[in-house]
Amino acid sequence: MTTNSKNFHSFGALLTAFRKRKRLTQRQLAQRLGVHANTISSWELGSYLPATRGLVLELAHHLGLDESETRQLLEVSLTGLASYWLIPRPRNPFFTGREEILEVLHAQLHVDQEADLPQSSALRGLGGVGKTQIALEYAYRYALEYNAVFWIEAETAENIVSSLLRIAAVLQLPGQDDKDQQQVVAAVQRWFTTHGRWLLIWDNVENLHLLKRFLPSARQGAILLTTRLQALGTSALSVDLLPMEHEEGMIFLLRRTKVLTQHASRERLHQFAEQMPSHYAAAQELVQAMGGLPLALDQAGAYIEETQCGLPHYLELFHTQRAILLQQRGEGSHDHPASISTTFTLAITTTAQRHPAIRDLASICALLQPEAIPEELFRQGAEHLGAMLESVCHDELDWNQVIAMACSYSLLSRQPGEHTLSMHRLVQAVLLDIMTENERWQWTQRVINALDAVFPEVYPTTDHTFWKQCERFLPHALLCLHRASRVEESLALASLGYKVAQYLRERGRYAEAEPLYQRTLQIQEHVLGPDHLDVARTLNYLAVLYWYQSKHTEAEPLYQRTLQIREHVLGPDHPDVAAALNNLALLYWQQSKYAQAEPLYQRAVHIRERAQGPDHPDVATSLNNLGALYWEQGRYAEAEPLYRRALHTLEQALGPDHSLVSQTLNNLALLLGDQEKYAEAEPLHWQTLSIQEQALGPDHPFLSKALNNLGFLFLNQGKYAEAEPLFQRALTIQEQRQEADHYEVATSLNGQGNLARDQGKYAEAEPLFQRALTIQEQHSGQHHPATAQVCYDLAILRQKQGNLSEALSLAARALSIRSESLGATHPRTATTRTLYAQLEQEHKERTDADTC
Repeated sequence: MTTNSKNFHSFGALLTAFRKRKRLTQRQLAQRLGVHANTISSWELGSYLPATRGLVLELAHHLGLDESETRQLLEVSLTGLASYWLIPRPRNPFFTGREEILEVLHAQLHVDQEADLPQSSALRGLGGVGKTQIALEYAYRYALEYNAVFWIEAETAENIVSSLLRIAAVLQLPGQDDKDQQQVVAAVQRWFTTHGRWLLIWDNVENLHLLKRFLPSARQGAILLTTRLQALGTSALSVDLLPMEHEEGMIFLLRRTKVLTQHASRERLHQFAEQMPSHYAAAQELVQAMGGLPLALDQAGAYIEETQCGLPHYLELFHTQRAILLQQRGEGSHDHPASISTTFTLAITTTAQRHPAIRDLASICALLQPEAIPEELFRQGAEHLGAMLESVCHDELDWNQVIAMACSYSLLSRQPGEHTLSMHRLVQAVLLDIMTENERWQWTQRVINALDAVFPEVYPTTDHTFWKQCERFLPHALLCLHRASRVEESLALASLGYKVAQYLRERGRYAEAEPLYQRTLQIQEHVLGPDHLDVARTLNYLAVLYWYQSKHTEAEPLYQRTLQIREHVLGPDHPDVAAALNNLALLYWQQSKYAQAEPLYQRAVHIRERAQGPDHPDVATSLNNLGALYWEQGRYAEAEPLYRRALHTLEQALGPDHSLVSQTLNNLALLLGDQEKYAEAEPLHWQTLSIQEQALGPDHPFLSKALNNLGFLFLNQGKYAEAEPLFQRALTIQEQRQEADHYEVATSLNGQGNLARDQGKYAEAEPLFQRALTIQEQHSGQHHPATAQVCYDLAILRQKQGNLSEALSLAARALSIRSESLGATHPRTATTRTLYAQLEQEHKERTDADTC
């Protein structure tokens, strides 16, 4: 765990002071502790801290410290004692009062030494009342009582996920770099359910549904929330937080301005009143005018400290500028009182006078998420952010100078290790309020242009090196896309929306991607016209999104329109036309419309061979797909050479571990399995799974298909022990994605049903088959081969149960579907016909026996 030098120095300075007061040398103290003399020197220099709480307590004993001094020494050694620590901000040295609130929280959240006591508490109150600061103080003051202390920015789902990803990194969890974020989140939640004595702080909870969604299901630690919500139900014990009492507010303001020292007593406050009555009176009026709101008092104190203008002059500025500033407020003015707006505006105005680029920098940050604003947005997108910032961003020294000025007045804070900036959300609110409508529109355009310039474009076949960069920009891009109104005609907005949608689709976040594709399409059609190639590209990937979700009805017209545009603009023999043909044929194949799919595949192969050469990967893709069509129809002799040619081409062009190679491997393995060439098929299935796990992570939804295919290979050989975990893992992947009705879920259920049936566990098999049949009927339709497969397998179960009438009915339905969709000579049709004849004979024999 890392700690900053400031914490080390504070501990060392305090230890030195206590040791000298005791009149001990470093060597004498080391002898009493039984450590090397250099150890004491290292502690005092700040090289490192004592490793355990017990060692600090022993130090306190030998130094003769009282209870208060012992607690102080323990607190400054905090970062060296916590097992896991992720608190994003340093302790507030000016924290004042609130002792009763802290005691209530401690009573509610204290974890007993003997047994863990899970508990949730919530600090509830209006914005700026100090909820976050109290939570922060509680974390530092009582962290020694917990094994782990973590902080979650809880305003949005994106912020929560980002916080959980940071926690995973601190915990060094296996799979913390998993490309599938949901699995990393699940791993963190599992850690909380299997470990105890932790404190988890959720700051600024705005949505209880998000809280319930991400909270660990079982808890052995303490949870502290901060929120403006009043109705919390059973989520937590509420602690209502009111503004500071007048005297408490006075002490805090005077400490913050450093008129009083950090630990000044109430007696010192009364002395100050007698010595400087005008300053005392100004402070009284400010505390009253600001309603005792800690954030407003803190910001006022920061301005006074930085400008050295003094309390009376600040009060004068407050009075003279307040009315004008309030008139410039936007609709969000009810979210924070006028005093906060005024304080921030004064700081903004004063800071901007130091360098003209600061106002531009602040205006841009106001339009982004408040946390983790990537510096590369400015450094790489500078040309889109106005001439002033462009000049500053291209010079490292100028850039650092401007950031330092902005940070000096707390407009921004910088995280040098992450190369990010952050801005308090209330500073953002004030900045947005004082912008005119035209200014906001202009800066929104600039931010969107810059984000579009730096957001990587992700293609389905690229590697995933860009994913982390996408994730840095994602929350800011999503916010700008959500806010944009007058820039709906901007092609930059359409381009950014398209890139973000592509990334979200690749990460399996389909529901978030869909509206972005749709909005991009709307803008492009309006600005570029309905027949532009960019329109066709967006149509194509929106169709791909629907195809991933088996929404065939929605995908088909989009694919058809994509094909029409490309044929019209590029001509009938362009490779992009072949891509559109391939995608449309793939959709028809999945719907068992084989007669419609075959000529499209054949045409795509012809176009690509002529335009790109016979050994191009795109040719191999079309060959693979055409082979899959033949395989589905039982035309194995035609399918196999296409698969093998495609596999050879892809391995030569892309390498043996490329994701496209895995698709052809999978198809060839299925073909061999259907011909009962299990020894040849099995290693191909394992290779498919390995490639996809490496490329996508262990729990991507695409893996469920490979898992199911391998499971059926083992099932067909009677290897039940090998098949069962594969079906279960595939099912878990889909259900964790909240895709409980996906057709691959039905495939997994059907596989598990077959396993149970073949092992004589008929009661277990029954609900699995029934659920699989329901999903397939809803997803694939009443007359799809996948539906026929479940009917066939369920018919065998009914046969084994002795229910021949229902078995015969199910077999008849399966035979009808397969005869119509696959043809009378297809191997599956022939197998079904055999089953039907067998059942018919058994039923006749039973009927005859009953008659006799």
